[in-house]
Amino acid sequence: MSALRHISRREFLKRTGQASGGLVFALSFTAACTPKSQAPGPGPAAKADASVSPNVYVNVRNDGIVEIVCHRSEMGQGIRTCLPQIIADEMEADWDRIELLQAIGDVKYGDQNTDGSTSIRNQFDLLRTAGATAREMLVAAAAAEWGVPAEECVAREHAVHHEASGKSAGFGDLVDAASALEAPKEAAFKARSAYRYIGKSKDTIDGHAFTTGQAIYGIDAVVPDMLHASIERCPAFGGTVVAVDDGAARAVAGVVDVVRMPDPTTPLGFNPLGGVAVIATNTWAAQQGRAALKIEWDRGGNGAHESAAYKDELIASVSAPGRPVLTRGDTDAAFASADSVHEATYYAPYLSQAPMEPPAAVARMTDDGGCEAWACTQNPQAAQDTVAGVLGIEKEKVIVHVTFLGGGFGRKSKPDFIAEAAWLARATGKPVKVTWTREDDIRHGYFHSVSAQYLKAGLDADGVATSLLHRSCFPSIGSTFDPGNTGPGSFELDLGFLDRPWDIANVRLEACDVKAHLRIGWLRSVCNVFHAFAGCGFVDELAHLA
Repeated sequence: MSALRHISRREFLKRTGQASGGLVFALSFTAACTPKSQAPGPGPAAKADASVSPNVYVNVRNDGIVEIVCHRSEMGQGIRTCLPQIIADEMEADWDRIELLQAIGDVKYGDQNTDGSTSIRNQFDLLRTAGATAREMLVAAAAAEWGVPAEECVAREHAVHHEASGKSAGFGDLVDAASALEAPKEAAFKARSAYRYIGKSKDTIDGHAFTTGQAIYGIDAVVPDMLHASIERCPAFGGTVVAVDDGAARAVAGVVDVVRMPDPTTPLGFNPLGGVAVIATNTWAAQQGRAALKIEWDRGGNGAHESAAYKDELIASVSAPGRPVLTRGDTDAAFASADSVHEATYYAPYLSQAPMEPPAAVARMTDDGGCEAWACTQNPQAAQDTVAGVLGIEKEKVIVHVTFLGGGFGRKSKPDFIAEAAWLARATGKPVKVTWTREDDIRHGYFHSVSAQYLKAGLDADGVATSLLHRSCFPSIGSTFDPGNTGPGSFELDLGFLDRPWDIANVRLEACDVKAHLRIGWLRSVCNVFHAFAGCGFVDELAHLA
């Protein structure tokens, strides 16, 4: 399979048949495929005049190359290999005649948030249908050319064959005929026994680039005339700049400007955290200039936040009755009649996603008043939305290119760092690259929530649990989008709290309130982290007692 090619949006449109020869197959997330007329492209090979729209995944070129668009983000999990395996298998495409294109952020691809291990789980049949539709259209085209029933033709190894007559035609040879056909409303999937790629071991498409240093991550992205920014942010979440002495920073060789960022919004969501940015000709100069800044901060309402005191607050909250979210049986009566009672309190601290590659993004303003960005993002459409909001422009004017990600774990679903680069690009009139340091990532990220859990079980004489009380307290992810949110959200309680398969007759589960003092985000299994820790740990304690 060919190597990664980085392309512009203009070239993407050309390569997918919008402006040149080829047959484009697409799959709607809400409806069947429909053909769409296209103007003929330049050159003798550019003869096809139709494509299938609106959501493009597969493009068959006249030279026989099959282009597959990956609309998910690659962060080491292998999605840029798995996704084309599914499409190519259903299509009967030759693995060595595939070229992979990385999608920009665009609503036409549906959900692009590469999070929660959902890329294959939620889109397996969608991707199979994309490949199967392409296959059936090519088969129908060959049948029409040969004047035989489509049922007598079969796609195999990058060609369509009519066994009875011995005729065969490569995929590229069928582009013109296929482009004139209506897409089938249904396309049958291959039998599992016929899989060539699905479920089979394949070398990672990008493995060579990863191991030879050729892969371009967000932190590697470079554009002409680019400046570098390092941002000093308030030590307390939501704090603002009172005054700044930037004289020493401006004296650092390579520093070209010092820019005060806009104050944090309420709610903050994915918007920038504020602070002071040092702009320089290289990253080192920007960081050295930043270290020379003297800033007076108003730390705001979260200035006194401190982990030890907050732990006591969380434990105090679960030590008192909370809001009942599940009641089964009569726990009070069961506790009163229990032969023994066991109690425990669990505490889990804040966690940082800490991906190997800290957040990094490049942005520049475009001639039409839009913005173009390159970033290690898990969610390019959220980046479009956030950048558009911060700059006050239309989402359609924001182009987000997805680089490789050096880890993500949920942190890079939040595009605040991309919005910082975009805001600075407009403020300076130059392309700007924002690079977070490891310290920035640990201090100012979207923390996986801290939590306290109180559990109480009533046991009979044999040590069997007859009743359970469990209280959970943690600042919610919802607080990032609604500062008035002071309790666990229902979706968070569904993660390891309400969904436990325990055979206990009398159960009461309660959620307890607490105010958030940091940006709360998510890390991998989200609230299962502390709910499973407390729940499974407590069961172990009960087993030990029994």
